Amino acid sequence: MLLILVGYAAWKIARLFAHVYDTLDRLPPKPVREEGEQRMSRYPLRIAGSVVGALTAAVSGLVGSGLFTADQGNAATGVITGVITLLATFGVVVSAEKRVTPLIDPRDQAGEPLAPASVPEQRKPLESEQRSA
Repeated sequence: MLLILVGYAAWKIARLFAHVYDTLDRLPPKPVREEGEQRMSRYPLRIAGSVVGALTAAVSGLVGSGLFTADQGNAATGVITGVITLLATFGVVVSAEKRVTPLIDPRDQAGEPLAPASVPEQRKPLESEQRSA
């Protein structure tokens, strides 16, 4: 029964992520940032590590105070790790997808089709190459 419940929850979460991704994909392009404007943190890994550490410490505190059993603490830590891994994977996919040109129907950021590079014309031999031949 638990396996069915977990499978159903995984299916719903996967559909939710697909819906969120589709919605985010249809957003208009971001405006160009002005010179010197900085939106991202210089240390994103420190922030992520701090969040994971805080959540894990909170679970350990609940186990230590007796509100959670050791098994419940381990389960909560496993859920935290799974969610963080899922979000990290989703973040890598979203950030990398912008830098990869698809092979089928390639388009630029504005949605315009990319034209294939023209075939270079045959190079004419240089004069020095003609003399030596």
